Amino acid sequence: MTLLDGRLQLAGGARAQWFRLERPKFSLSGAPYSDVSLAAPPSAFTVDAAVSYFFASSGTKLRAHVGNGFRIPSLYERFGTFFSSFGTPSFIALGDPGLKPEKSIAWDAGVDQYLAGGKVRLSAVYFNTDLIDTIGFGDVVADIGQTPRPFGGYVDSDGGVARGVEFSGQLSMSRGPEIFASYSFTKSRQNTPLVAGSGVFRTFGVPDHQFTLVATQRFGRFWVNFDLLAESSYLTPIFSNSTFSTYVYRFDGNRRGDLTAGYTFRLADEKFDLRVFGTVENVFGYEYFENGFRTVGRNARIGVSFGF
Repeated sequence: MTLLDGRLQLAGGARAQWFRLERPKFSLSGAPYSDVSLAAPPSAFTVDAAVSYFFASSGTKLRAHVGNGFRIPSLYERFGTFFSSFGTPSFIALGDPGLKPEKSIAWDAGVDQYLAGGKVRLSAVYFNTDLIDTIGFGDVVADIGQTPRPFGGYVDSDGGVARGVEFSGQLSMSRGPEIFASYSFTKSRQNTPLVAGSGVFRTFGVPDHQFTLVATQRFGRFWVNFDLLAESSYLTPIFSNSTFSTYVYRFDGNRRGDLTAGYTFRLADEKFDLRVFGTVENVFGYEYFENGFRTVGRNARIGVSFGF
């Protein structure tokens, strides 16, 4: 909704969800969870609202946003197992069919300043997310009915909080480069450790610092784009098959840069576009890991796209 000659903008949305969990069919007699009484996840109602006001005289926009989140446990978090060949071969349970959904409430507020006739935009945002309920993994957990979980499993956690600031700038020139850069600082902590007994309250996979840079230069129908992501170190849990325990490791953050170039052909009196492009991903060949897994090094791809 737009009011006051476009200066005031309001946006909102809502979603209702209902779930039904039927009893799964197990391929083995006496399989894990076969004696457990199952209940469907609770229904969910999520809303999202945003408001902004633009001061035309100074080129300043104030904006705010609030919303809540909801995620039901995945199938593996409910019924996950692994096959063990030690002793009597069998499936070992990790999941918990009775896990609660993850819930969160998030809000942010910021300001945008437009300069040079809208060619330059500077932004600053403060954000806050309260994780009301989350799902973690514990090494010592309760049995599920008659199903033991001797090597740990998924458990309900008390949630946590993530808050921080983000600063960004964008330059858009009609004949010059298009540049966008941002820096964000995030502090994310759990109320209880996601890996029980680890003493680590910091949220896994979330770096404190992150910098992005996207730059595009056009030369007629030819264009070049550079996309950079740089992050500080982060923590992630790794399960050890030798000790049957979960350990928390620190990994260096991503330092990935992607370089893309392409050319656009105008066809049939410019009614159609044929774009030929090539990309070199991780152009610096930086070695980095995502959630503990090694990613590919420098690689390239080419492609074409057709538009009308």
